[in-house]
Amino acid sequence: MKRGALILALGVALCATAFCGFYYAGTASRRGMLREPQPELAWLKQEFHLGDAEFARITQMHEAYLPQCQERCQRIAEQTRRLQSLLAETNTMTPEIQALLLERAKTRAECETAMLNHFLAVSQTMPPEQGRRYLAWVETQSSLWGQAMEQQHQMGHSHHH
Repeated sequence: MKRGALILALGVALCATAFCGFYYAGTASRRGMLREPQPELAWLKQEFHLGDAEFARITQMHEAYLPQCQERCQRIAEQTRRLQSLLAETNTMTPEIQALLLERAKTRAECETAMLNHFLAVSQTMPPEQGRRYLAWVETQSSLWGQAMEQQHQMGHSHHH
């Protein structure tokens, strides 16, 4: 009986050791990414086969872009809150509502311009083929193409025809 328990214990220990070894080996690249200066960008380095110098430049660009992006997003959120507040007070279009809509549209256009400039600059930091791949990826992930309102209008028109 003791011999069976010892064999079972050794088997369990061997399995646990093997699991830990496979887990450690399988997660090595991800743990390495977490040690990067910008862990949220580490996947970019791996996916687009960037060298250290390219990745460092893109990290600097990201660090410079992010605070400005956050400020624009906060402005848009505040404009939206103001719009909701104004709409709660009336059921008609007022000059103030119209002005706020134009102001928010202008802020969104500034945001999209800065975003596209950032994406283009990042793509130019990469080797040409990787830069093209990056822009193609950005196109599928970004709000610059295929806005929700445009998609709703297209869907609405398809139902009418």
